[in-house]
Amino acid sequence: MEKYADPKVTVIMYVKNGMPYFRRSLNSAIGQTLRDIEVLVIDGGSTDGTLEAAREASQRDSRIRILSCGQGSVGAQFNLGVREARGEYIGVLESDDYILPGMYEAEYRYAKDRGCDVLRADNYIFFELGGQEMRIRTRVSGDNFVYGRELRAGRDDECIHIGGSYWTGLYRREYLLSKGIWMNESKGAAYQDFGFLFLASAMAESLYFLDGAFYCYRKDNPGSSCNRPQDILMVRKEYDFLKKELISRRLWDELKKYYYLWKIRNERWFYRNLDRAGQKRFLPYFYEDLKNASLDLAALDVKWNIKEKRLLELADTSEQMFKNHLELQGKEWENACEKIQSLGREDELYIFGAGNIGRILCRYLRGRGINPKAYIDNNPAFWGTEAEHVRVLAPDDMKPGEGVLFLICSENYADEIRADLERRGVLDTQMAVVDDMDACVRFIIGLG
Repeated sequence: MEKYADPKVTVIMYVKNGMPYFRRSLNSAIGQTLRDIEVLVIDGGSTDGTLEAAREASQRDSRIRILSCGQGSVGAQFNLGVREARGEYIGVLESDDYILPGMYEAEYRYAKDRGCDVLRADNYIFFELGGQEMRIRTRVSGDNFVYGRELRAGRDDECIHIGGSYWTGLYRREYLLSKGIWMNESKGAAYQDFGFLFLASAMAESLYFLDGAFYCYRKDNPGSSCNRPQDILMVRKEYDFLKKELISRRLWDELKKYYYLWKIRNERWFYRNLDRAGQKRFLPYFYEDLKNASLDLAALDVKWNIKEKRLLELADTSEQMFKNHLELQGKEWENACEKIQSLGREDELYIFGAGNIGRILCRYLRGRGINPKAYIDNNPAFWGTEAEHVRVLAPDDMKPGEGVLFLICSENYADEIRADLERRGVLDTQMAVVDDMDACVRFIIGLG
């Protein structure tokens, strides 16, 4: 394959012992319909055949360059890739994921036409279920307002808090270099992207969200640092780094409320994905951070969701009440898992929520021969449609008889749905709450 002197996109692949997923990942990069790219494989000291596989591929395709980063830190590997990149834009591909063939052609055209500093998009999560790959699209935002329009900190601050993952899009290399936006070079292989993504999004003169999905993010790699975190304080340390960056850049006063919003959401996600022992160790730090945030944000208007408001209120009350609340949530989740596991083919089941969690559970249950009676959703736009070949009903159209189980599948509105079902005569024993997509996936694939 011809080597391009000035490629449109440099794809950074940082890797350390990436087998058995690496070849598929690399092939998805060099198989892009946009041919004018380069792929930088940044090796952090692989000993499992990954480096040899990369060398073999580079002999067949001169667009692949291999660099060595002895430190092995993801931050150090990424920063080396940015320094060595020749492309106008930079993309990122983790070594256990893959991308759809038209990703960089579509994203580069969009970014170039609009002069984007940063372009981000939706993505898919995927994992194997019943011998087949299950792929679900996840959106950056449920608000279509954020897509297809230029966003800028200071003018569109409510959009800057949108999280997501940094590998779904493109970053203009000269923008990163001129602003000195680098990844934290802390030890380890996870969470260093939080600070980078925040800074890149908040400092961009032109930030766009593309209404499309191309990046496929693997959820069933048992060796992933997200599934097996080694440092219980790694997320907290990353936000310490980000705060220092914001203060040194004189952006703290302007962006601190979004800093806290990102931090609390990330720490809550991190806590939910730890095992019991990890949760016990992390809880005092989680409590301390929320208590400090509550004090610091008293005079600021932040759009917390219901769960976040409840956690902040409890953190402001007492550590014991905060702890009791989280432990109760853990027990409720364990009870939900037991109810789901005990379901049989003859059981009657409604799934309340036709979003990502509901669709994932529907596919899983149908793989066990369990067919839900229907979805229920509060969004009128869904009524009368189908999701996963299952009809979607309005709440008034359901028939909550005895023995029927309601799976409440909502990340932000589970409490309201539960209260609504209680008003309709549904017993607590007939309900199971599944309010965390990552925990749901981990349960299905047996990682937690």
